[in-house]
Amino acid sequence: MKKIILLAILLVFLAGCAPAETPLPPTATPLPPTDTVVPPTFTPVPTETPAPPSPTPAPVLLELVSPTGSKSLTMADLETFTVSEGQAGIKSSTGAITVPALFRGVSLIDLAEQVGGLTADMGLDVVAKDGYIMTFSYDQIHNGDFIAYDPATGDEKKDPEQLTVIVAYQREGELIPADGEGPLRLAIISEKNNQVTDGHWSVKWITKIELKPLVKEWNLNMSGVLEKAVDRNSFQSCASPSCHQATWTDDKSQVWAGVPLWRLAGEVDDNIEHEGLAFNQKLADIGYLLQIVATDGYSVTLDSATVKRNNDLLVAYVVNENPLPDKYFPLRLVGNQLQKNQMVGAIASINLIIDPKLIAELKAATPPPTIEPTQSTSPSMASASGELLLTGAVEQSLTLKSSDLQALHLVKITAEDSNNGKQDYEGVLLSELFSKVKIKPEATKIIVTASDGYSAEISLTDINDCPNTLLAFSDQSGAYQIVLPDLPSSTWVKQVIQIEFK
Repeated sequence: MKKIILLAILLVFLAGCAPAETPLPPTATPLPPTDTVVPPTFTPVPTETPAPPSPTPAPVLLELVSPTGSKSLTMADLETFTVSEGQAGIKSSTGAITVPALFRGVSLIDLAEQVGGLTADMGLDVVAKDGYIMTFSYDQIHNGDFIAYDPATGDEKKDPEQLTVIVAYQREGELIPADGEGPLRLAIISEKNNQVTDGHWSVKWITKIELKPLVKEWNLNMSGVLEKAVDRNSFQSCASPSCHQATWTDDKSQVWAGVPLWRLAGEVDDNIEHEGLAFNQKLADIGYLLQIVATDGYSVTLDSATVKRNNDLLVAYVVNENPLPDKYFPLRLVGNQLQKNQMVGAIASINLIIDPKLIAELKAATPPPTIEPTQSTSPSMASASGELLLTGAVEQSLTLKSSDLQALHLVKITAEDSNNGKQDYEGVLLSELFSKVKIKPEATKIIVTASDGYSAEISLTDINDCPNTLLAFSDQSGAYQIVLPDLPSSTWVKQVIQIEFK
């Protein structure tokens, strides 16, 4: 009984110690159950507007380089310069005239000022994308010191008008196309259209202008059937990669570049100085000697049998793309077939020692007879008969049969285009072919048409700049192809039936 009473007292005591339940206010919201997940609270991040894409930079067209610095120019940059505008035309090495046209561009004086300016003891190299380089003197750039010719007669002008050298980007109001001569080319301009200058100055595809200490001027004296002096500019033009350049690498891996000796011999071995290969093969077969003489009188003599058509014997004017050192300057004979003591440096003259009787005969020789014009032939007739029609801006149209072409001076060259790679071609140089018709002075281009109607337009300037362009014979009898080294393959027209001068 006592135990029951004590248990009851303990239960009462524990009940008094428990906390009293607090009632919720009437307006309070009940708390959510403990198993409900409350989503976290995020602060929104502002969305940034993406930056516009950067514009594609304009291509650099011209690099200016000098001992004091360099600068790159785009077309937009060139158009900010003071405009130089005038008439310019050329006379090629074969005597062909490209009549003056209106050119617009920037003077070399203004461009030189961008990298320190040109002083009297400096020269300026104009460099093309194909490696062609032409060096201009201070007098040429500042005083227009060039030989000028009458475009109507080709005769030298005694009192030429003021000439200015520019890098042109427009011709006749149009941008010069990159697949033609541009986008930049050199032009020697005057106010009127009454004079032209030598074609080797008119560098096309210009990519760089470099100011450097001036190279001394020099002449190479040559004698044979003819006598002539070849100046530095003419030699440099002939030695460009797009014309007749040959190279030789010595045992120290130095690369010498210049002109094959046989090509120089061809300048004075008969009355033909610059037509076809300009080399008298028959005379070389008969035999003569070539004497190469240095400024101090030292000389080496070679025979024509060794020299003829031998591209491994060359007269070099640069080594590793630099002028020759003083002991060899300006020219040195080099090649694999020569002994060290035969590599004449500081060359002053090259003399062909020919039988006097042969010299008399060659001097008296007249050029090959001109093919008489025949009745014009339509393209469809030419296609069937293997005939080629020369027409357009000429005094009289001329049709040549396959036999007529085969009777001309034939040339073999190796050329490469982007479609077929490097191949050998045989045919007639365009310079010789064009000499068979009298081209009117206003002609500036040719339209070459194929038997299937395809045609291509080619500037006469491009053809005249280097004579190594060909009307080649194909394997198919009576079919011809235009071969134009360094020009786009689209101009290498096959199955040619007509050439129109415009």
